[in-house]
Amino acid sequence: MSDHDDALTRLVQEHVGRGRPLTFRAFEERAVDPVTGYRMGKSTAGEVARGHWIKITPAILRAIAAGIGVDPAVVRAAAYRQYIGIEVTDPFSTPPGDDDTVVRVAHELGSTAAELEQARRVLDNPEGEPDGR
Repeated sequence: MSDHDDALTRLVQEHVGRGRPLTFRAFEERAVDPVTGYRMGKSTAGEVARGHWIKITPAILRAIAAGIGVDPAVVRAAAYRQYIGIEVTDPFSTPPGDDDTVVRVAHELGSTAAELEQARRVLDNPEGEPDGR
């Protein structure tokens, strides 16, 4: 397993560049954080699309999401994977819309379902009562 995955870079590159839905200019123009109004500059937009590491902030991630037209949660998950080497998943594999409560667990990249079983046992037992083990 590598030290990091280029998930955020790949996500942006799927949308921006030659032969993609957006030009660099269009991405830059659309990359505005709807919460703070932060506007991603030309150099930052280029750095992200080329895979260069940048300083990540919530405003930048929301601006990237707005720029490429995806849910901010998708961009955050890609940034977690690329910048800190974790992924966020649902250990219960809950189908979307099936439950009012959504549980996400941050874990090392590539963790198996068996490795996440302990997290699931803890989440199934919020009162911390003995589980018979």
